Amino acid sequence: MYQTVDTQYLQNIPLFHGLSQEELEQLCPIIKVKSFEKGEILYYEKDKQSEIYYLKSGLLKIYKIDRFDNEVFMYNLFNDTLISEITDFEKVGCFANAEFVVASDVLVIDFEGFKTIYEHSPRLMMQLLKEFAKKSNMMQCIINREIVFDGTAKVAFMLINDLERFNSLKKSEIAYMLNIQPETLSRILKKLTRNKMIGSRDGNIDINDHEALRAIFE
Repeated sequence: MYQTVDTQYLQNIPLFHGLSQEELEQLCPIIKVKSFEKGEILYYEKDKQSEIYYLKSGLLKIYKIDRFDNEVFMYNLFNDTLISEITDFEKVGCFANAEFVVASDVLVIDFEGFKTIYEHSPRLMMQLLKEFAKKSNMMQCIINREIVFDGTAKVAFMLINDLERFNSLKKSEIAYMLNIQPETLSRILKKLTRNKMIGSRDGNIDINDHEALRAIFE
């Protein structure tokens, strides 16, 4: 079930901040909102798309399948994030699978109509470039995590950069996100605790030595 949008709704979305009333009015007919349940698939790798997806609220898992049919986690997308990959500003591509981790709302945008608008809107083009920069940073993190970092560096990086989420997740979920075994994660946390880099309070991790922890991956 799709829901239509109005200019007031679009004004509150970061992708459309700073656009004129006229530009927002042009966008309204080509944008709809669709709700998804936990576990639903938004798209599969190599699906052909004629629409752009933007995560208004919720949580989306991006992953690939290796040749042994194992899931390989890439990254999560959170509220107010462009989901779709736009190649050369001309085509929408799918380079991985996308599955909702929680109930989520997504903006579904007709790509051809959207292209006509952003080609004549410097403000919208700038917002798109900001979204592309966010994607680029995520890809840099993936390269570091999967190619450069060992298990200890992966854990240290997440502790330094995303401690709140680390403490909110189950250890099995963290291990999945870092593409390491749960037993490996437990050994690493014990080692970091023995070295007094981290501690534990009320079941949550506390960082005792930020510099030593950061030195593991820098």
